[in-house]
Amino acid sequence: MYTRNCPSHITVERLADPRSKFRMNLSILHISDLHRDAENPIRNDVLLDSLENDKRHYSSEESPPIRPPDLIIVSGDIIHGVAMDATDAEHKIAAQYDEALNFLRQLTDRFVQGNRNRVVVVPGNHDVNAHEFKESLARIDIPSDRKKLFVTQLFSPESRLRWSWSDFELHEIVDEVRYNQRLSAFADFYHAFYDSKRTYDLDPTKHVDIFDFPMFDMTMAAFSSCNNNDLFNRQGAIHPACIAHAGNKLREVSRQTRLRIGVWHHNTEGLPIHADYMDPDVLQNMIDRGLSLGFHGHQHRPQFLETKFRHGIDRKMMVISAGTLCGGPSFSHGRSYNIIEIDTEGRTGRLHVREMLNNNLSLPIWGPRPLPPNSTPFYDFQYDPPPEPEIHTNQNTLALMEAQRLYEAGEYEDAVQILSQVVVSDPLARPLLLDSLVRLNKTSMLCSLFDPPENEAEAIHLMDALWEEGRRARLGEVLMLWLVSESTDPSLVEMRGKYAARLK
Repeated sequence: MYTRNCPSHITVERLADPRSKFRMNLSILHISDLHRDAENPIRNDVLLDSLENDKRHYSSEESPPIRPPDLIIVSGDIIHGVAMDATDAEHKIAAQYDEALNFLRQLTDRFVQGNRNRVVVVPGNHDVNAHEFKESLARIDIPSDRKKLFVTQLFSPESRLRWSWSDFELHEIVDEVRYNQRLSAFADFYHAFYDSKRTYDLDPTKHVDIFDFPMFDMTMAAFSSCNNNDLFNRQGAIHPACIAHAGNKLREVSRQTRLRIGVWHHNTEGLPIHADYMDPDVLQNMIDRGLSLGFHGHQHRPQFLETKFRHGIDRKMMVISAGTLCGGPSFSHGRSYNIIEIDTEGRTGRLHVREMLNNNLSLPIWGPRPLPPNSTPFYDFQYDPPPEPEIHTNQNTLALMEAQRLYEAGEYEDAVQILSQVVVSDPLARPLLLDSLVRLNKTSMLCSLFDPPENEAEAIHLMDALWEEGRRARLGEVLMLWLVSESTDPSLVEMRGKYAARLK
């Protein structure tokens, strides 16, 4: 069931022409709660095929069409996990993550051209290894004269005490290293998915990762909401150090003017009988650090919340939840996922919920779900801009700083996307762009941007590119340019002689 939990005073503009005021330049595929497991009633190949088939429907056959995804968010519960007393737990968990890894690799290949830098993944409570948690515990006898003290300690923040309702026993986490191993299998999966370019530290104060998307003028902070979370303490939480780290990163000069988005797993509200959600005050801290949008899962139903800042300034945060992508028959809500289109210039967005329409869990058919109380199969919203920058810096300077960072990280494709936009207006971008194109062997683009050459280095690489592109006539003309024909640079003289001989 779709829930739109918005106060009655919120106004959302509905348009006679759904596209008349929107210039969607970014689309996010938001999936959550995969619960991959060998016993899951849907295969990876079938699930992937169904999602590709649905993309064909929404991008070209439905009205209004939806922009195909540019980015993917996976907001936790990658696997289903195993019971605390399961035999051969490590092998079973590894098998589940292998299935999840295979699925997400193929999804990335099919939806974002294999670029894993465009996929943001966070852990969920099912990614917490119950077996490792069990091994970190020791049972405690409760002396009658210390019951009140134990109760106080049990419900204190970051408590190491745990109460088991199943056997009415008190336990204590006595092996902190083993306790932190709860996410070691997820960390291995994370390392493998990102081809070792990203790692996941087991230190809970470091359970945050920053994803930069300069081509969309946007940065995501990906949090673990599983701090101190386990089978006996189901409440979601983000470590305060992770919020602080994200705030520091978002205040860096190159990120100050960008749209800021948070990703985590747990919802921030629940029924009175539930205790597995996150303190909603965490959202206040995210708003205070300038985040405008948030994405999560966990509750297995899609939801849209507008959360206002309660501490002075007029800011708000739009929080979007995704349902379970491929949960089995035991899940109380049907399968669904989200697509969010964003107009980054107009600061508007459009939420689409895609729901499984048939009853065959092994062969899903997806389609739009109208969002009550309206009949349209989408929900439009506006989001706040980032806070005013603390340091006003020329946009080209910010772009060059970010491109330099991407280049040094070996992310040449993303560096090229930035540099190719500023190279005309900023000559400092030329050498970095040239080297990135050479490393990527993008000879056609090199010919387009560096012909005619402005210096010897450009001339050398341009001649190579023209030869690779088979443009012999233009190569002969470049050899006659004064910069090339009169140069005394040893490297250029050698290249000039080599290609003059080849053309003869």
